[in-house]
Amino acid sequence: MPGRKMSGEDQFVTTVLQLGEWARQNVRALMIGAVALAIVVFGVRYYLDYQRQVRETASAELRAIRGQLRGETSTEAIERLRSFVVQFDDTEYAAEARVLLAHTLLMANRPGEAIEAARPPASEMGGEPVANRAAFLLAAAYEEVGDTTSALSVYRDLGRQVDARVQRSRALEAAARLEAARGNREAAAELYDRLVELTPEGTAAYGFYRMRAAEMRAEELSIGTDPAAGQDG
Repeated sequence: MPGRKMSGEDQFVTTVLQLGEWARQNVRALMIGAVALAIVVFGVRYYLDYQRQVRETASAELRAIRGQLRGETSTEAIERLRSFVVQFDDTEYAAEARVLLAHTLLMANRPGEAIEAARPPASEMGGEPVANRAAFLLAAAYEEVGDTTSALSVYRDLGRQVDARVQRSRALEAAARLEAARGNREAAAELYDRLVELTPEGTAAYGFYRMRAAEMRAEELSIGTDPAAGQDG
């Protein structure tokens, strides 16, 4: 006779018994696995707690440094910021500290050092606001050391990558100013044209940018048609 077909309850009981027998035979492996799992869970919890404590410490330290800088710029505050960047480089506060350090160095007439501080966070321009602030500081520091080419490059990158119209306009206006100062009037005019496109029609800024674009082109034309211009130097 064919065997009786097992019911669902019979199958469940059989499975439980089989699992019990497997567990009895593999009790050592189960104990080792349980201990390993406990170690992993403890390690993850310890790591998360450690990271939280580091962030809280970094936040408190940065607030303290900001308080110190409310008065005059001090060498001590600059050194604290340098130490902060080294100690908390893996936290979200590192970029903010670098920006604060670059600004402080720039105000202390140390633009070369400000460049080194601002360059890492500025490489992320177009993303977080702190990166855009770093890029503006980087460009200003380049201007201070007389590196107009690098300053122009940063301003132009900002003009292409930032989303905020005010920041984009500020960057393009600075780039146009530098191009005009270098005698590249056509390049300056093109930048003012972009500013016209960004600016709401009818505003004072709109009229100013149109006027500056026309002035740059008029100066370029007058130089090109002046016979004496080619004899200079």
